[in-house]
Amino acid sequence: MTLSLQDCVCIFLSWALMLMYSAAEHDYFIQPGNLNWSGARNHCQVCFKDLVTLTPGNTQGIASNLTSDSWVGLRKNFYPSSNSTSNSNRSWTRWANGDPLAFQNWYPGWPVFKSPFPKRDCCSCSCTCPAVTTPRTTSFTRYTEFTTPDVTSFSGFQDDTTENTVNVINSTDVTGHTTDVTGHRTNVTEQPVTAVTGHGETVSECVRSPMLMPDVPDPDENYIEDSCVAMLSFGAWIEKNCSELLPFICYEDHFVCKADVDNVTSSTADLTWPAGPGAISHYRMEVRGVGKNQTEIFFNFAYNLSGLMPGTRYTVQVFPVKCGRDLNSQEVFFNTIPHKVENLTVTKVTETSVFLSWNKPPGNAEFYLISEGQGEENKSETEGKEVSGLTPGSPYTFIVLSGIGSRRSEASNITVYTKPGKVTNLSVSNNTNSSLILSWVSPEGNVTDFCVLAMNDSNDELFTANVTPNASQTRYELYIPKLPVGTKITLTVTARANNTLGDNVTIVNYTAPGPISGLKLEVTSDSLTATWKPPASNYTHFFVQLLLNGHEESGTEHPQELKAHFKDLKNAANYTVVVYSIMHHLRGPLVQDYIFTKPSPPTDANATSNKTHITFQWKAPVNTGKAKYLVQLISNFWGQNRTDTVDNDTSYTFDNLKSGSKYELQVQTVAGEERSNPLNTSCFTEPELREISLSMLCSSSKLLLCDKGEAKDKVFDELEKRLKEKLGDNVLWSLTKQENTAE
Repeated sequence: MTLSLQDCVCIFLSWALMLMYSAAEHDYFIQPGNLNWSGARNHCQVCFKDLVTLTPGNTQGIASNLTSDSWVGLRKNFYPSSNSTSNSNRSWTRWANGDPLAFQNWYPGWPVFKSPFPKRDCCSCSCTCPAVTTPRTTSFTRYTEFTTPDVTSFSGFQDDTTENTVNVINSTDVTGHTTDVTGHRTNVTEQPVTAVTGHGETVSECVRSPMLMPDVPDPDENYIEDSCVAMLSFGAWIEKNCSELLPFICYEDHFVCKADVDNVTSSTADLTWPAGPGAISHYRMEVRGVGKNQTEIFFNFAYNLSGLMPGTRYTVQVFPVKCGRDLNSQEVFFNTIPHKVENLTVTKVTETSVFLSWNKPPGNAEFYLISEGQGEENKSETEGKEVSGLTPGSPYTFIVLSGIGSRRSEASNITVYTKPGKVTNLSVSNNTNSSLILSWVSPEGNVTDFCVLAMNDSNDELFTANVTPNASQTRYELYIPKLPVGTKITLTVTARANNTLGDNVTIVNYTAPGPISGLKLEVTSDSLTATWKPPASNYTHFFVQLLLNGHEESGTEHPQELKAHFKDLKNAANYTVVVYSIMHHLRGPLVQDYIFTKPSPPTDANATSNKTHITFQWKAPVNTGKAKYLVQLISNFWGQNRTDTVDNDTSYTFDNLKSGSKYELQVQTVAGEERSNPLNTSCFTEPELREISLSMLCSSSKLLLCDKGEAKDKVFDELEKRLKEKLGDNVLWSLTKQENTAE
């Protein structure tokens, strides 16, 4: 389609006059049901606000959710009210909700304008008269332009406009139609046309003559007289017949139902909410919280909540229901007033602080606020709190409130006094390398607590504590941990009673030194040498102790040496060496190790036997303590190899043996993993004699050969040799020969 100059001017001005504005926040709803434009608008007005008004700000978001062409709130010939006639002769001027058209996003080729060309015939002009100079003339048509003021936010329709008058020259195209800036054309009478140019121009008379119409397509084929705008799935606009059935897009002003909660007590609260927009059918209230899970339907705007738990957080939502659809609801949180705390007590008092405790109130409490009347509030999340920064010797009334959110309970209060005092019989015991026990006797009179302080020589604070006295107790003990190793400690205890502090009582003591390291033992059969490394802490000297089988053999002090030697020891004996580091009168942790002196072999081994037993005996090595022996019995003939240990004894009996058999015996002294050289002997069990007779019959092919003695001797020797090979000296046996001459 070819546009005339007037068309171009009209479109240009339409875009030039667009205004950017912002509106109230909207929610958009794509409706899948297919309706014509009027039906779609009616549905949107009933269940929403209206058909959607498109802006540069919402087009992209709406288009991203579209899957097909959908009606929007723009119609070519639509007038929002009967009283609005200022634009009644213009198309595409207002949205369905009355907003002015300030944004266009037409697909190329849309909208379709009605063709200005005649459909049947045309005319041509030719000059038939000489030129006549005429004065220059110009005609004007008055055009009123409407612009929309800059609007940054609004929640309704605004129709305030500013009228600007612009003089625009009407022009006449070659078809004989007059076109104004609005794009409307009017027919021109079939009269001669005068053309005016410059200071004066030649006037020619044009005479109409018939002209055949070319065979061209109908230019108004896509023109729709009463058209409505549909939005394509990618955001561009096209015209469609308003009677077509399409999905459509509704909008509604973003509405959030905000409920208010008033008159909250520990168990009740009053709930109110505003009316929703449009045809709201009812309201649905949801209450959630501990002990409460309630949903109610209402047709009014208020409700009294009851049966709530003290100090409990509840969530309330009220949903306006419109056309079966929940509108937005804002969650409202509130807390019921908590119950006041009970059994408020003072558990500990110092010079500048008081520790309070109380029972948890019925219901719930998120925190507790503690104040002493004039000071700042202290917050606690547990049933106890230390309030510091107090002045010693002054009375204080402490107020405790339980709270949840912004709710506070009734107050609970208690009054407490600080009291001074003095201790006696201060002493130290049970010193270790990192701790000690400090004990003292309580002074006469009332005592609130005792302040205990531990310091080193550099006046660095190592430990501090407050001890609460017991009315039935006069002597106190305090375990003081985490002290430095091998250090001089100054300990101070101050009793507190009423509002006066007693005199400080001080004692000086020490922590024990640390343990030695790297203890190493080396032995011979009669001596032992111990070496070690000093502790990492301070120390004055060492103490070394030698134990044999758990009993002390000797103990010596070594001022600075890191070595101790012991001699004239028993062989194969278990010796334990214990080494302490010492700081003044205190011993550090003991470090010990044990080792066996090297063993010597037993002596004088002998054995006695009967048919089935052998008793193996020996003598212990010289200068041996409680020794252990390893005994062994071996018989290769019978395949026997038996081993056993003997603790502190010098004999052992092997049983279940074979009679008349030779056994090898061995004994070794054992000390730890060490073994001495073996002592060996052998022994035969007593034989159980049995006689076996063998008869041999000699036969020979040669006469009188069996009567020769050498043949008999050879057979006997072969038999004896075989028995020696099989039996050897492993068993007792003998072979004798007896001849019988046959008659």
